Amino acid sequence: MPDKKNTLPRTALIFGAVLTAALCWRWQRIFYLMCADYIISDMPAHVRLALGHNDYTLASVFVRALWSLLGEAKGQTALSLLLTGNQLFGLAALWLLLRQMFPKTDGRYLYLAALLSHLCGPWVFPGQTEMYLGVYNGNVLHNMTLLFSRTPVPLVFLFFFRLWESRRESLRGGDWLGLMLCLLLSTLFKPSFLGAFAPAVFVMLVWDFCATKCRGFKNEFLIGFAFIPSLIALVWSSRALYAADFAGTSSGVALRVLAPAALLSLLLMYLRGLLLPVWTFATQGRHEDNTLRGRLRILAGALGVAIFEALALIETGFRANDGNFEWGSLALAPTVFGAAIALLLRMIETADTKKRPELIRAAVGIVLLLGHLVIGVYCLSRPGRVGGYDWFYF
Repeated sequence: MPDKKNTLPRTALIFGAVLTAALCWRWQRIFYLMCADYIISDMPAHVRLALGHNDYTLASVFVRALWSLLGEAKGQTALSLLLTGNQLFGLAALWLLLRQMFPKTDGRYLYLAALLSHLCGPWVFPGQTEMYLGVYNGNVLHNMTLLFSRTPVPLVFLFFFRLWESRRESLRGGDWLGLMLCLLLSTLFKPSFLGAFAPAVFVMLVWDFCATKCRGFKNEFLIGFAFIPSLIALVWSSRALYAADFAGTSSGVALRVLAPAALLSLLLMYLRGLLLPVWTFATQGRHEDNTLRGRLRILAGALGVAIFEALALIETGFRANDGNFEWGSLALAPTVFGAAIALLLRMIETADTKKRPELIRAAVGIVLLLGHLVIGVYCLSRPGRVGGYDWFYF
């Protein structure tokens, strides 16, 4: 008789390898069609801005280098391959974070959790016709700067967790440097994640400073100081973005005024896109140890701040309809979904088959995950057949 304890992880590994290959093929095809402007996306605009030296992100450096070395046609192919490789780097970074967060779970299952998080789509309801506007999920593929900026996000949390949990003792220089560099890299591609994460960390540092009556000031200061290079990059990019010759004199940031019905509609949109994380964080997170609960609270807090910013702030001028304050939570979504799927695995692993409530809780989680995956697979299969934003989603 085969040993199930060995067979299941091997099966997960084989399935993960096959799915990784399939996703890489599909990602590269979609990215190429976007680069060649066969599918409506933001990439041609970013390429034009980069070639005209009018872009303000690190992605423009890649574009100019590829077009200069290879020309337009081969440059488009190379950029699609680069974006596909970036997806793989993001997948590996998330796997490393999950291994730190869930040391009791087999790494092969955690890789599958990281992989599926890059496939999950939003729940939809009968009669819904739009798959982009009015639908929320982090697995958008049309925005190049978001794709690059979200790749280091899991590593930001990995290093931050280590620093935060050792703040009562001594901080490791490698963790501090890792946090600073990964956060800066993400910000140089797109500053939206920093705009959500920095306020959340600031509240945590102030709270800890008051709780310890200033005793932890040195380490709290050092953790906060790791954000300074990224904040400088944020100020620089904002000055470039809202300069009169780039955005026009009417562009800026303002408070967003929402009617109660509109606010409720937006909250339901976010809920549909985050059903599994809401369920597993609420039902399984409280059963985990203090360390993991603390890490989950940090993830949820950063996501909450990002969503609050999207609800409370809006850009004016030519960027008013772009929904750019959504990008902070969208950069976080694959990380949050990876943790949610890992929690579901823990829920299944620890469920007592003799207790019906635990079985029901796990069954609900599986159904929610399957719903996210079905829509994700459907959306991933559509871009090559139709041209338009309708088949993408945020």
